[in-house]
Amino acid sequence: MKEANFLHLLKETAKEQQLLVQEKFIPDQLSDLANFVASHLWQSILVLAIFSTILLNLWTFLNYAI
Repeated sequence: MKEANFLHLLKETAKEQQLLVQEKFIPDQLSDLANFVASHLWQSILVLAIFSTILLNLWTFLNYAI
């Protein structure tokens, strides 16, 4: 009885995994970018932090300069 329940659960889990593999979370156009970010996570975070800091400072400067 336990073996039959386990096999049924295993089969259901395999179906769910198959659906997850077939369903794309990221479009093909962004696949290369997503792979780069996944491979270089800390570098990507650093670049985003620097970029957002520059934009925030620029926005603040332009708001107070006017």
